[in-house]
Amino acid sequence: MGSITSIKCVLTQEHLDAICAKYFVPEEVHPQLPSSDATMHERPTGKVGMYTRFFDYANYRILFSNFFVSVLTHFRIPFSQLSVFGSAKVSHFEILCRVCNINPSVGLFRYFYMHNYKNGWFGFTKRPNVRACYSKNLDSVKNWNDHFFWVDEFVVPANARFGWFLGTNIVKDRAPTISEYNVEHANTLIAQASPFLRFPEEFLCWVGISRNYLLNKDTYPRFEYGNGQRVWVFFSVYP
Repeated sequence: MGSITSIKCVLTQEHLDAICAKYFVPEEVHPQLPSSDATMHERPTGKVGMYTRFFDYANYRILFSNFFVSVLTHFRIPFSQLSVFGSAKVSHFEILCRVCNINPSVGLFRYFYMHNYKNGWFGFTKRPNVRACYSKNLDSVKNWNDHFFWVDEFVVPANARFGWFLGTNIVKDRAPTISEYNVEHANTLIAQASPFLRFPEEFLCWVGISRNYLLNKDTYPRFEYGNGQRVWVFFSVYP
């Protein structure tokens, strides 16, 4: 695996146009195809880089949720240096909280996760000696880091738009104190641990991540539970 400063973009204009149409990337953010020799590190002035797998693999949409921005802000992660695996863990946590009627907070997220850094990308790993809020590890995905494009930097609010991290080590984030998260909420997320899934647009609207509802006004999302267990693996719509 190369580094973030050496992997060059292989995205085509045709693929970028398809991504923008499928995942509702607004024209107002001026999506731009990098040159064929561009790396994520060499983004133009006024732009941030966005990986295409950020949308399907990590379930996120433009505009970003306040929680997502708060996580970037706390850990001081430049958006262009966040791996799709890291963003997938943030969205999974946020979605699970919404499903469990819990307000996602940085303190609660930190109870489960700490950040890491490798080859120029930031991600998150489970804290030692803490039970996970996911029931299965993330599936691997190939060639995620050579498919990216530029958007206007205002997409990421200023307090989360930090300068490029050039170091080799990061300051370890301490575990939150008991006053910084709700123990009952942590136990609920552990009890309702779920796999990492890719969700339809209607579901992402229901949890507040997307604003692109595709069904008619009389059709609503709901959850179905299987085997007598409170899990949220299944999704259906009903009139």
